[in-house]
Amino acid sequence: MKLNLLILGLLMVASTSWPVENFTIEDDDLYAVPQNAEVAIRQAEAKDDDLQKCEFVGKAVDLDGDGQATDLIVTLRDASGWDAAVGPLWVLRRIGDSLVIVLSEGGHSVTIGKTKHKGLYDLAISAESAGWSRQSIWQFNGERYKKAKEKTKKAD
Repeated sequence: MKLNLLILGLLMVASTSWPVENFTIEDDDLYAVPQNAEVAIRQAEAKDDDLQKCEFVGKAVDLDGDGQATDLIVTLRDASGWDAAVGPLWVLRRIGDSLVIVLSEGGHSVTIGKTKHKGLYDLAISAESAGWSRQSIWQFNGERYKKAKEKTKKAD
């Protein structure tokens, strides 16, 4: 009986905390990102010559819950140097006419949760390969997303 109540409680918490929206590097609805997003990423990653040749694709998202999808999650299309399960991810926040990188990480999917820190929803990033899996929770600190938790497993 106690176990059933515990499971029910965990399911209720999970259903109210995750997800609001999900993004994967393999989504069919990804599109070329605006020029200012591409410029921001290329400038931040200027030392990566391979990245300078890649096509950036992404999707507009609502990080603050105001009902307007003005922020972006971006990845690369057909990039070399990463496998199908893990790719580069950037989260960009719209501030006026500019887009600012608030998170740069590798992974397969980004889930936007319902819990907020400093005005923006928490993010969960998942990555997996044949030998390992990783889930991390990211919280906004007012300037950038910072990793709050991470769970990594090696395959048996």
